[in-house]
Amino acid sequence: MKFLKRTARPDHIWFADDIFGLKPGWTKKFDEVVNAEDAVIPFKCLSRVDLLLREENIRNLKHAGCQTVWVGAESGSQKILDAMEKGTTVQQIREATWKLRATGIRVGFFLQFGYPGETKVDIEKTISMVKECMPDEIGVSVSYPLPGTKFYDRVRSQLSEKQNWVVSQDLDLMFAGTYVSDFYRILHRVVHKNFSIWRGQREIHELFFNPGEFRRRNLRHMVGMIFNSLTLPVEQRRLQALERLRPQW
Repeated sequence: MKFLKRTARPDHIWFADDIFGLKPGWTKKFDEVVNAEDAVIPFKCLSRVDLLLREENIRNLKHAGCQTVWVGAESGSQKILDAMEKGTTVQQIREATWKLRATGIRVGFFLQFGYPGETKVDIEKTISMVKECMPDEIGVSVSYPLPGTKFYDRVRSQLSEKQNWVVSQDLDLMFAGTYVSDFYRILHRVVHKNFSIWRGQREIHELFFNPGEFRRRNLRHMVGMIFNSLTLPVEQRRLQALERLRPQW
């Protein structure tokens, strides 16, 4: 990082580790060293909500130059998180989000739909969690069975020729889910449209009290809010129609 700062002068760095600072005490040491070496570069990384709440990890991340943390929130239903054996709770997702934002760090949510046993109620809980926490960014996918996991062993007999994304389109369930694959594709749009609307509403509220903070991205988000407000009802009707269909395997 010291070398990069001197030679490339990057605007930011993306740490692609699945879990940044997994080892206890690592984030604190990282903070100490990059500051001692004048090697601080704005960065974003991936972490777990339970790890972020331990020690002084959030404070250390901020002091080390962290701008954005993406977390595997996955679901707003504790039932689904437990089925995934995530080892995290919905309350930890909320708490980590609030603490990151209070420290000035942006938050990204990875969301996952279609896990075996997920119902409409579980989906609604996830959408409600997004609205309540209002992360700065979201990424939506469907559950993907990785070889070597209990999830994979559970659905292995259903995979047939659909073994990877080369032969299976993105957002195309590779096993018998609660709903058909088209349902999850439309759900992807509905979640993003809702998120765009909520983000625009939040920014309007914030700019009302701090008009001097207006940026070009605020205008872009507001235009997106208007467009998605107009198109959301159509997608919601399509989603309701697909909800009545059941997968054929």
